[in-house]
Amino acid sequence: MKRLDQCVNIIPVIAKSDTMTLEERDAFKGRIREDINHHGINIYPCAYVAEDDEEADENAKIESLLPFAVVGSDREYKSGGKKVLGRQTKWGFVEVENKQHCEFSHLRDMLIRTHMQDLKETTDKVHYENFRHSRLQATPDYGGESNI
Repeated sequence: MKRLDQCVNIIPVIAKSDTMTLEERDAFKGRIREDINHHGINIYPCAYVAEDDEEADENAKIESLLPFAVVGSDREYKSGGKKVLGRQTKWGFVEVENKQHCEFSHLRDMLIRTHMQDLKETTDKVHYENFRHSRLQATPDYGGESNI
């Protein structure tokens, strides 16, 4: 992840979080946050400066949820008279869209509704430009050493 944060936006996710109790999930999230901080890994959107107070508030909410604990499913079940995506377990039913069961809806909202344009701009203006700069530095015409 340390090498990747220079190339791409990193959004940490815990898959199959329904395999853990809420206490185990919170402890695991805490350990992941500690590792990210300890190793100085830049994660999106925390590593980038917000342009206004509203964006800073939104980023603070997202930061409090990171890493996102998600449950995936491609099966629909009837719950409360309507069909919902979820997973049936021995202990009960886990709804993908239920914010009390899973943080998938927060992740989806961040990726598609609130931060899509910023993700594109960060990829273009930060990551691509860093890659481009490193490649130009490596070419002999620009004073760098060639990789060939």
